[in-house]
Amino acid sequence: MRTFALLLSSMLLLASYSVSAQKEADSPPVPLSPRKAYIQVYAKWAVKEMKRTGIPASITLAQGILESGNGQSRLATEGNNHFGIKCHDGWKGKTMFVDDDKPDECFRVYRDPRQSYKDHSDFLVSRSRYDGLFILDPRDYQAWAKGLKSAGYATSPTYAEKLIKIIEEEELYRYDQQVIKPATKGLKAHSRYKMAPNGAGYVVLEEGETVEQVAFDLNLKLDKVLGFNDASYAWKPGTGDRVYITPKKNQWDRKLRDVSTCRMVGGESTWEVAQRYGITLEALYKMNAWPVGYQPGDGELIRLQGPRLALTKNPAGIL
Repeated sequence: MRTFALLLSSMLLLASYSVSAQKEADSPPVPLSPRKAYIQVYAKWAVKEMKRTGIPASITLAQGILESGNGQSRLATEGNNHFGIKCHDGWKGKTMFVDDDKPDECFRVYRDPRQSYKDHSDFLVSRSRYDGLFILDPRDYQAWAKGLKSAGYATSPTYAEKLIKIIEEEELYRYDQQVIKPATKGLKAHSRYKMAPNGAGYVVLEEGETVEQVAFDLNLKLDKVLGFNDASYAWKPGTGDRVYITPKKNQWDRKLRDVSTCRMVGGESTWEVAQRYGITLEALYKMNAWPVGYQPGDGELIRLQGPRLALTKNPAGIL
């Protein structure tokens, strides 16, 4: 009798599981939130743009989410404009007028959202005020978010924080990792390792830290670290300075440009330019056909990427 009771109990339990499983199978799937639905559709486009231009996919996607209200704003639904890009000079496409910082501001209209994603990338790449973004580690979404705000992309004082919050809540940095695979060993796996767009690795000096300490902590020879930085034993970098821990490169890597330049800022040295862009000092001189010891003047154009120039005694204004 006891055996029969146990058997009956087991059969009833199994039947209840079957009914429960059938109910789950018959139940409609839980709909995605508007934000998650947006990510599911547009993440692949953000990744493609990162491969094409170097702009982090996490940043592009977070901007699309924020600027378009998860794709539900009027600009997005009627104009396929997911990034709030205004008409500006030179826009010859369709337009629409929407109240923004001022009433009836002119915004670009696209034939589809894909065109909006591409134009957003081209917009950042082609305007000099965003040049500072392209010397940042493409994996450093926080620096990119702050850089966009500093460059005047948006007027909101909390714009950077909003982007960072979206990226971290939705783990959008995963899409950056689809383009730049995370390292699992060696210097690149170190928590402080940062990477210039051209692949040169560096750390940012912390308060009170010395280049000798960096070399010791990373098990590198001091001579090598100084060599990577075109520096001598007298070099005393300060808090926030870059210390390269892998060799610098022969050029900057600015995508979509055959030739890239910057302008000399008064009081800056050629060595400081080379450090900022991750280029060896020798390569910078050769690329610009400067004589040994030449110091460009304030505002002079400096070539960072492209074929080497023929040697000239007067390199000012050659581009």
